[in-house]
Amino acid sequence: MAEAGRKRSAQRRGISSWLAQERVFRLIPFIMVEGLFLLLLATPFVLTVYISLLKWRANRPFEMAYFHGLGNYARVLSDTDFWWALGRTFYFAAVAVSLELLIGFFLAMLAYRQFRGRRFYITIFLIPMMVVPVVVGYNFSMIYVDSGPLNQILAPFLELFGFNPRIRWLSYPAAAQWAVILSDVWQWTSLTFLIFLSGFTALPQQLTNAARILGASRWQIFWRVHLPLLKPAIVIAVVIRSMEALKLFDQAVLLTFGGPGTATETIAFFLWRQVWQFNKYSFGAAASVVLLVLFSGLIFYGIHLLVRERAIVQEEQPL
Repeated sequence: MAEAGRKRSAQRRGISSWLAQERVFRLIPFIMVEGLFLLLLATPFVLTVYISLLKWRANRPFEMAYFHGLGNYARVLSDTDFWWALGRTFYFAAVAVSLELLIGFFLAMLAYRQFRGRRFYITIFLIPMMVVPVVVGYNFSMIYVDSGPLNQILAPFLELFGFNPRIRWLSYPAAAQWAVILSDVWQWTSLTFLIFLSGFTALPQQLTNAARILGASRWQIFWRVHLPLLKPAIVIAVVIRSMEALKLFDQAVLLTFGGPGTATETIAFFLWRQVWQFNKYSFGAAASVVLLVLFSGLIFYGIHLLVRERAIVQEEQPL
C-alpha cells in the first residue's frame, strides 16, 4: 500500500511539473476556450449545417427527412423575397447607424467637458440603452397610433395646411420604415454616445494645449488633432452597431409585424416566418448558413479595420 501511495504521489508531482512548463501552461487557457467553443458553438453549427442539407418540415416526423444536398441553398439564393429582406435590412442598418453615429458624436462633443450637471445629462443620455427592446417597440407603437401623441402634437400644424391630423404612420411603407429606424436610433444612440465619450475623455490634453499655443483655431484642433485620434473609437462604434443593426427584429415585429406588406420585413423576421410560420426548417437553416458567410465577411473586415487603426495609433505614439 505504501509503495502504491508513493507511486501515485510521484505521478501527481510529474503531472504538476509537466503542467508548470511554460509551453504547456500557455496552452491551458487556449484548450479551455476551444473546448467551450466546441461545446456551445460548434455543435449547434454542425447541426444547422446538417439540417440545411435535408428535406424536412417541422410538421413532419424527423424520420421522414431525407438528404437533399445543396437544394435548399439553391432555393435560398434564388428566392427574391430573401434578397429583398436582406436589402431592406442593410438599408435600415445603414440609415440607423449613420444617424446614431452623428447624434452620438455630437452629444459626446457637448458632454465630455466638465460643466455643472454633467453626470445628470450623461445618465439621461444612457437611459434608452438600458430599456428592453420590447418596451421600446411597444412605446413607439403607442406614439405612432392614429390618436397617439405624435398626431396630437402635429394636428395644429397639419390643419393649417388642410391635411388630415390623424395620419396612419404605420400604414404607409416609407413612414413605417422610418418608424422602425427612428425607434432603433432612439434606443442605440446611447451606445455610440458612450463610445465617443470614452474616446473624447481619453484625448491627450497636451496635444490640444500645444495646438492652441501654435495658434490653431478650434476647428483646426478638432480636424487635425481630435478627429485622427478618435478614428479607433469611430471604427469600434461602426463595427459594433452595424453587427447589431443587421439583427434588427423586435421593432419590426412590434411596430408593424413586417408590414405594410413586406415594407419593414427584415432578414431576421423573414427567417422567423419561414421557420415558425411555414415550418421550413431546412430552408431556414440553409438561409442561416448563407447569412453567416455574408456577415462573417463583414465582421472580419471590421476586425481588420480595428487592428489597422490600433497599429496606426501605436506607431504614432512617441517612444
